[in-house]
Amino acid sequence: MLKRKIYFLQVNYSYGKAAHIPYTAGQISAYAFADSAVAENYSLERIFFLRESVDRILEKIDNPSVVAFSTYIWNCNFNKEVARRIKEKYPECTVIFGGHHVAPGGGMLEECPYIDYLLHGEGEVIFRSLLRALIGLEDASEIPGISMRTKDGILTNPEMISTECDFPSPYTGGYFDTILAENPDKEFMALIETSRGCPNSCAYCDWSSMKSKIRKFPLERVYGDIDWISSHKIYGLGGGDSNFGMFSRDSEITDKIVEAKKKTGYPVKFQTSYEKNSSKNVFDIGMKLEKNGLSKGITLSFQSMNDEVLKNIGRQNISTEFFSELMRLYNEAGVATYTELILGLPGETKDSLVDSVDKLLELGQHNAIYIHNCEWLPCAIMGQKDYVEKYKIGISHIPLNQPHREADDVEEILEESSIVTSTYSMTTDDWKKMNIFSAVVQACHHMGILEFFALYLYNEGLSTYKNFYCSFIDNFYNKTETVAGRTIAVIEKQLDAVLSETGTPTVCDDRFGKVLWLLEEYIFLSFTYDAEIFYAEVREFLLGFGIDADIFEALMHFQKSIIRQPFSEETLFVSDYDFISYFEKCIDGDKAVLKKEKNTVYLDAQRYDSWERFARITAWFSRKEGTVTHFKQAILKRRSSENGQ
Repeated sequence: MLKRKIYFLQVNYSYGKAAHIPYTAGQISAYAFADSAVAENYSLERIFFLRESVDRILEKIDNPSVVAFSTYIWNCNFNKEVARRIKEKYPECTVIFGGHHVAPGGGMLEECPYIDYLLHGEGEVIFRSLLRALIGLEDASEIPGISMRTKDGILTNPEMISTECDFPSPYTGGYFDTILAENPDKEFMALIETSRGCPNSCAYCDWSSMKSKIRKFPLERVYGDIDWISSHKIYGLGGGDSNFGMFSRDSEITDKIVEAKKKTGYPVKFQTSYEKNSSKNVFDIGMKLEKNGLSKGITLSFQSMNDEVLKNIGRQNISTEFFSELMRLYNEAGVATYTELILGLPGETKDSLVDSVDKLLELGQHNAIYIHNCEWLPCAIMGQKDYVEKYKIGISHIPLNQPHREADDVEEILEESSIVTSTYSMTTDDWKKMNIFSAVVQACHHMGILEFFALYLYNEGLSTYKNFYCSFIDNFYNKTETVAGRTIAVIEKQLDAVLSETGTPTVCDDRFGKVLWLLEEYIFLSFTYDAEIFYAEVREFLLGFGIDADIFEALMHFQKSIIRQPFSEETLFVSDYDFISYFEKCIDGDKAVLKKEKNTVYLDAQRYDSWERFARITAWFSRKEGTVTHFKQAILKRRSSENGQ
């Protein structure tokens, strides 16, 4: 019997050699083909995972019966064009769209006559049922979570409340073997799920609309996936869980990942979304990952510290006391953490965001704060019309906001992001000022450019964090003859482009390769590139805080030296003050006393052959690990020296 051909598309941009294994497409296919009727009647011809030209993709598709599209922000318009061309060439082919960017209801069917079915929510069960319906074994109109055309108009069925989680693995089932064989030079990132579902109902997140309780995948399946990923030398491992560390068995899963790396060297890194109300279990997991070089940082998430915002988005945070204690534990253990805030949530103001950042710094978050612009998602609670109207959500529809992908000179098909740029509590001008502040703090503090001056001034009672960074912006704003002023002007221009819906909150600069950099990363790179000029220009500003002249000169030398440079050698320098011990105590949340005693500071060597390579490793890869500056290595070297090693 001639089988019906299925093609699946879950395409993404390339990131140099890095690429994502199309987990969702493989997962849904593995479940579908576990059904004997599907296996007897269909063949899965290919899963497309890289964004190629539409013509190139069509060349690889031959007489399809079904083409399924996994649809996200970064491929929605591309998928539509491929689907349109397929329907034009093969009018009898069934075109199916599912994924996080398929909005509730049948609107996409009205917009796109070339799409036959929309699948809403989790895809495994409804995709299999639809394949069975196409060969007459089920009635498509009775499948939960489906939108389709009928003689009476577009039908949309309520989503199914999922209870199943014992799905066959696409890894051990061989669904990615061809992809790996055909792309030996790619550094792949694989995704695993150990559980599915989320107990939270955060309005900005499209997980919030998934009405299923958390279910656990069988450990046998999880361990099999880890073994496959390790034996196939997959570079990175990502967790698809919403709250990893919630269950005691997550520590055992971490042990399995560590064991796999020890055996083959892979995966090199592990990154996931951790339990929102962080626990001792998450701390233990973080320690294991850090000890074995797997950690990409532990999330201590807030999104906002404003009570009005939290009420509006249906969110609860851990207490600031518990957060402070966690920061102390992680800092003392040398485990990198990062905290996320979302800029533009309803109820947030310019002042409340500044106060939130200031509070997090006071509580000890000196490793990394990521401040993301709020993205409006059609499947989230925030995507609903009544929510938009209630909170006066203003949206800028802009070119795809996907940092770190390579900037194309000519984009064949443009994708779109939707950024919240105004609410009832935030004007567009506020939004712009909030972005400038957040980018400056992330670059100057969490990426180290002025961090040690800020720490010293705060510890000595000479300035608050928010006063320091707000004053810095005020001092250099519109001074485009300076490195800082010129860089802030570039940032402001990009933000204006967002508001006019012509650009994104990223910057591409040929000095650092054809990469779209986050605003804070661009600031860090620009200040580092012209470090000597920058520190000379910022000198007068820093002197205005009244630091003792002798300490000031020593601190300036320390601050400049602790910043990594691409072509530097391993070196030592002697300071008249013990800044390493002093700042270690500051970061740990202790009251520090600066001792005037000779102290050797170690600067580890990490040479790069270009500014482009330096930018990728330092500004991009090292942020969550806390190794953007030399400081972490200097501490480890000092401890090693003290222990006689």
